[in-house]
Amino acid sequence: MKNIILHPESTVFGVAPTDRLSGAPEGHQPEDILPDSNSVVVLGLKMLDAQMELQSTGGDYYSRSLREKMIGGHISFISLELDRMGYKIATYLEREGFKTFHQLSTEGGVDDRYLLGLMSLKHAAEAAGIGVFGKNSLLLTPEYGPRVRLTAILTDAEIESDKQLSKDLCQECRICIETCPAEALSEPEDNSLYQIDKFLCCNSRGARASCRECLTKCPVGKNRSERFL
Repeated sequence: MKNIILHPESTVFGVAPTDRLSGAPEGHQPEDILPDSNSVVVLGLKMLDAQMELQSTGGDYYSRSLREKMIGGHISFISLELDRMGYKIATYLEREGFKTFHQLSTEGGVDDRYLLGLMSLKHAAEAAGIGVFGKNSLLLTPEYGPRVRLTAILTDAEIESDKQLSKDLCQECRICIETCPAEALSEPEDNSLYQIDKFLCCNSRGARASCRECLTKCPVGKNRSERFL
């Protein structure tokens, strides 16, 4: 079945058993969303490097610059493509007699106050072996860094899972911590994967027309820094 649902257009793809997400907060665990779920299928598409590195020319939240609109349009386009691809997988599984829930890449399922999704796409992707967490609190893929959009399908089908990654992609890098305009990031402590003040991050995102410093400045990914290849 895994070979059948593997989408040829996806940049990254992985499957995880739902028990790898057992540490999710109450109300956000797989069984809270789809009882008796067994697998989560995650797929993603890479964002264009140059598109994401367009710098703002100014303007407040209500008067975005042309560059900011272009970045936002690029993200929206990729998210729509992902939802189209995810829907095809979800409907295939449903036709085969399995229950499915599609966590969209575009709309719904995310509480912007707490940066918390109904089902965390980045945690699902980490569980599916697509990447690991970085100090910027984002999912880092070895090939593309954090510049990947995701969607996921939760299902009661039992699908062969992928091995999780264990490589430290950040190493001693502190670029995201040092360049965060909200000073919301700090060095992880007590074996935590990352350290982020969500309140500071949310306030900064609300006050700025756009903030993607932790995404665009991260050097992890192909053709960005030889030490991470």
